[in-house]
Amino acid sequence: MRSRVSLAAFVATTFFFNACKDMPAKNHGPIVLGDSSTIVTEKDPSKLQDLVADLKPEIPSNAEKADTPVATKTPVKQAVADTPKKGRTVIAPAQIAAPAGPGLTAEFTEVTLFLQNITAKQSGNPNLLHANGAVYTLVSGNIPGNILKLTGNVTKVSQRYQSVVILKNGSTTLPLESLTTTTSWEPLTGGNGMYRIAGLDAQSLEYPETNNNGIKNAVTKAAQRRRISRGKIQDLVSSVRNVRSANQKPLTVTIRSVMWKIDGKDAKGKPFSKQIRIDVPM
Repeated sequence: MRSRVSLAAFVATTFFFNACKDMPAKNHGPIVLGDSSTIVTEKDPSKLQDLVADLKPEIPSNAEKADTPVATKTPVKQAVADTPKKGRTVIAPAQIAAPAGPGLTAEFTEVTLFLQNITAKQSGNPNLLHANGAVYTLVSGNIPGNILKLTGNVTKVSQRYQSVVILKNGSTTLPLESLTTTTSWEPLTGGNGMYRIAGLDAQSLEYPETNNNGIKNAVTKAAQRRRISRGKIQDLVSSVRNVRSANQKPLTVTIRSVMWKIDGKDAKGKPFSKQIRIDVPM
């Protein structure tokens, strides 16, 4: 029995020794970059899947870009006179009573305009029969809320005005020429030849958006234009040192001039357009 066990052990030892002699010698030194013997290639597809889902950004095509409108940049508001403050409304008249009594009459060949209780001095040729416009300077009377009475075939009446910011300091009234606003033409509604003048009350007047520096500069320029003394200019600038808006006291917004455009057709059906302007002295 013992001889059989010894024989089996001898055979196993001999086999293992011979196998080791046939194995090539390995150098277990550091891994060398590019050594193909150190590269392991995985062939199992289940172990080659991504663990993170692919990122697929939605990039519009050229056609889609062409159809997408480009956002319009909002211009930055500067402290200049041509940037008006919005909010004016044109009020439609209800039952307007026909004006009567004294007033201003502008008589063209195609149309006649009448403003009740308005006294104004006309500039230029007083004969308007062949004119397309007339300019007046207000002497007395109120324009806001008044009634335009028109005689003729009128199809449209439009109104615009120019406002100016003025500084009142003691006995000094100083129009700030760089803080003026001229509005666009706006239609007046009416009927039977009568149109109520709307949008000229103090609360509705447009004025430029500005800041304290803009106001101080406007005061300085206006005072220098009128050749006011340096000491008085300093007083005027000091009076607006805390003012942040063009309608804040001691500043006020007032009307400088009002204009109307009257469109219609004459007796032969030919279109005409007439304009009237009334300037308001400061």
